[in-house]
Amino acid sequence: MQPLVSILINNFNYGRFVADAIDSALKQSYPHCEILVVDDGSTDNSREVISGYGTRIRAIFKSNGGQASAFNSGFANCVGEIICLLDSDDVFLQHKVEKVVNALRGHKQKWHFHRLHWTDAALNPLLMPDSDYDSGDYDFRSECRNGTLRFAPPSTSGLSFTRQILEQVMPMPESAGVTISDNYLKYAVLALAPGHFSTDQWALQRIHDANAYTLKDNPVVKAEILLATAANLRARFPILRSFCNQMYAEGLRLRFRTGGSLSGLYREARAYLDASTFSERATLIGRVARRVSRDRLSQLHSETR
Repeated sequence: MQPLVSILINNFNYGRFVADAIDSALKQSYPHCEILVVDDGSTDNSREVISGYGTRIRAIFKSNGGQASAFNSGFANCVGEIICLLDSDDVFLQHKVEKVVNALRGHKQKWHFHRLHWTDAALNPLLMPDSDYDSGDYDFRSECRNGTLRFAPPSTSGLSFTRQILEQVMPMPESAGVTISDNYLKYAVLALAPGHFSTDQWALQRIHDANAYTLKDNPVVKAEILLATAANLRARFPILRSFCNQMYAEGLRLRFRTGGSLSGLYREARAYLDASTFSERATLIGRVARRVSRDRLSQLHSETR
């Protein structure tokens, strides 16, 4: 029996791109797919574009609640045994779903991640760094739990999961914009189950002026994402305490870099610190202080060159 695959497309104000994403889902070589497009309260022409596909897809139009709310809505309404996520400004290659199914079917792996091929807005290829990991089966549970994880998972369109593992994670906490999004999903899953990583690039990720995260030097947004993700992951999955503390410390460092004071950072982090042990508080504060000091020394070195 071939499992049903749900392709979940999340969209917000990407009317200029979403048709490409839907078309790539409809053209998959694997035949047993359902396609759900969740529009998160777009104010452009997205609704008109999505509605034009009629019954070939399932469209969900909701009020704006952030990307996490779109993920929750899509998962609550899909029925596939395997779920493939697709950002509405990205594109799946034709054999993407077929490759994912072959990798997951009949194996103990519960997730499948693969590299993405970066392109510009017109889908012209861009140069990108090599992967530090080879294709293969991986079990990162111990690294996640002891805080030594170095694996950097791909963005949304490179993520696929079995329903079984997502049922342990969803629904996920919600927040405006992308403050809580795919980072929560992929790190939670890495801590819970083994999976498969492929260096093959089975999807195109657009890099354009409206991207919120990838290749954007925006410490304010990155700090918000790190702080919110760390706090919510630790609350839901205590086994990730060490990993989340490191993530939270990095978020505080970025917050300081954008002009925050140390006393202000302490007030902002009070709730997180109050839920930490004395040892954890000391380690986290020390880690932030060291990183802030390194930043200052680096800045002074640059100014004196």
